[in-house]
Amino acid sequence: MFENIIGQTETIHALRGELAQGRFPRSSLFFGPAYAGKLSTALEAARVLTCAEGRGEWSCECASCRMQRELTHPQTVLLGPRYADVEIAASADALMRSRKPSTLYLLLRAVRKLTRRFDFWIADADDARVKGMQERVAQLEELVDGLSPGSELPPARELGELLERIVAAAAPVAAQVRSDTISIGQVRRLAAWAHLTAGGSRKIALIENADRMQDSARNALLKLLEEPPASVHLILLSTRRAAIIPTILSRLRPYSFPARTEGEEKDVMTKIFRRDAEGVIRGDAEGVIRGDAEGVIRGDAGHFPGLRGFFLAWREINPEKLSQLARRFMELARGANDPGVDIVEEMSELLPERKPQRGRSSRETLASFLEELMTHLGELLREGSASPESLERWSAAARDALARIESYNMQPAAVVEALFYRLREEGAG
Repeated sequence: MFENIIGQTETIHALRGELAQGRFPRSSLFFGPAYAGKLSTALEAARVLTCAEGRGEWSCECASCRMQRELTHPQTVLLGPRYADVEIAASADALMRSRKPSTLYLLLRAVRKLTRRFDFWIADADDARVKGMQERVAQLEELVDGLSPGSELPPARELGELLERIVAAAAPVAAQVRSDTISIGQVRRLAAWAHLTAGGSRKIALIENADRMQDSARNALLKLLEEPPASVHLILLSTRRAAIIPTILSRLRPYSFPARTEGEEKDVMTKIFRRDAEGVIRGDAEGVIRGDAEGVIRGDAGHFPGLRGFFLAWREINPEKLSQLARRFMELARGANDPGVDIVEEMSELLPERKPQRGRSSRETLASFLEELMTHLGELLREGSASPESLERWSAAARDALARIESYNMQPAAVVEALFYRLREEGAG
């Protein structure tokens, strides 16, 4: 079990032992930075828990494991916001590079990590946006229906055209999912689903970005955590453990997912997405799905500084420019003797509505910038350029700004300006 997980040796060892001994908790929290493998590990835990053979090897051919590999198992549900579009595009590219069962599974799973959030028994039926997406979700599922494991793939040109259609069809659905918060309607439907009998089968709910939850939804989830049905496992995932309220946190067994090492991240790029840190093509594909990040992804000319840089490039965001902007932002925020700075103009590259750029929204660009800013704050501490107390205040301000852009739909320019002046007030200068 967990043969498909790269890195996280200690956590995987603990999970293997608990699952083998039947001690895996009914409520747990997988927490750690982005790209650490939390969701992949949670999906593997779900597969092992539902395996009819009770062993959980990836190659198990029981009906349950087959459905879990393709993410079609009816007793596993997913909810919560997620950046799905770039994973689908990168997975489509990998399938064109390497026409193997592993890359086909990669694509199918990437698509269904998105579409399964619209399952009728879990989606908020009262949300007009959800109703408006149902037809698009059905179209997306119809496109991947012909790509079944064990079936022969279409010729390269035909496959490329199909993958382009899948990537295009996924974009509007992913745009809604990544900007959503978890609503009380979703949690209520989750609770109703959890209490339905499943003929003795285990049921697993995976709640991604669990910190992005409406207050009323938190209260509803707390009730479910206090009295979960015996056959149900709830796995919450978050990059911000501290943002989960204590009453929920106290009912979860935590599992830490530290950042992967540089070597492990390179393994993910080479073994899973078929690229290396310099973008070298792996496989014998006649074509690829390409991004267009000012040369960051162009055939074999890309350069990816780790997994985050890889996915930023697929989002058409240049990671090096993002780092430069984060450093410039902090330099200006700490420049108390320069009160006349127009920070919105200085950070105009973060605001594509001021300088329109194809393929990305200002909100996702700014969210990526805020993540980069928090990374830079950690570097200031390691360099001795900031005290731990200052770092905590600045990081809290950046986290609040990220919550505003992700959960409250605030205008990016207003978020940038408010964060800048808050940092100055918090003593960044």
